[in-house]
Amino acid sequence: MKAFENILIFGLGLIGGSIARKLKDSSYPGKIYGFDKDPLVLKKAQDQGLILNNVDLNLENLKDLLVVFSVPVLSFRNALETALPLLPREHIIFTDTLSTKAEVFEILNSDYQEVLNKFVLSHPVAGSEKSSIEFSNLQLFDQKVAVISPHQYNNQEDIDRVIGFWNQLGSSTKLLSYLEHDLIFSKTSHLPHVISYALTESLFTSLNDETFTFSGGSLEDYTRIASSDPIMWKDIFLSNNENIIDSINEFEKSLSMMKELIINKDEEGLVEFLSKIKALRDNSVQE
Repeated sequence: MKAFENILIFGLGLIGGSIARKLKDSSYPGKIYGFDKDPLVLKKAQDQGLILNNVDLNLENLKDLLVVFSVPVLSFRNALETALPLLPREHIIFTDTLSTKAEVFEILNSDYQEVLNKFVLSHPVAGSEKSSIEFSNLQLFDQKVAVISPHQYNNQEDIDRVIGFWNQLGSSTKLLSYLEHDLIFSKTSHLPHVISYALTESLFTSLNDETFTFSGGSLEDYTRIASSDPIMWKDIFLSNNENIIDSINEFEKSLSMMKELIINKDEEGLVEFLSKIKALRDNSVQE
């Protein structure tokens, strides 16, 4: 699949910065441009040779351009509004790295029909609790999965080119509809963050400075994602709120089952419950 001649990364945080860094490291033959609301971030990216431009950006005359939006979900509309006047009207494909998809599709479908058919939704399943360009990592996408969420207005050639882009960064790809994406990730990503934030709050309320004194390291690992960017996760929680609430309700049922077994000192029931869960995980995860 032919590589894009030009790429614009809109948002140069951890994900956007890592895309630029990987492209540079892989000797990408095209031109890389960047945009960020913070001019200091833009300067840092240019100084490191990750992008060609500084604050001034006008790409109206470019051809074969991929625009990658890598901003918090609820900032997407403003980012698109800012980007469109700078871009050509032809020979352009859009994609994104956002963690929820229905919100993005609804914005495009309701207010930006002119770009909807050229916008292939995508989400690299990669990241860190660190969130700035300073923590960008050229290996972030290696052997990871990028989820592609085609919709009915996309054409196969554009989908294939976005798949090729993620393959170029080191990721394999899987296809999910935007609705399936948000349902699945509400359980596998968004709920674990809810639990980690809530657990950390509970622990510090009870133990304060002693929270990690006697943890042995596993608690630090478990609560690591509670150090994630609050703005990004606020946006995810709000933009996928119905799915996340359903996932919390399902989790509360499992938590109540364990609570009852412990209250009743049900040794046999606890061993059966814990053994069942251990087998499920052991059979599903290759360490």
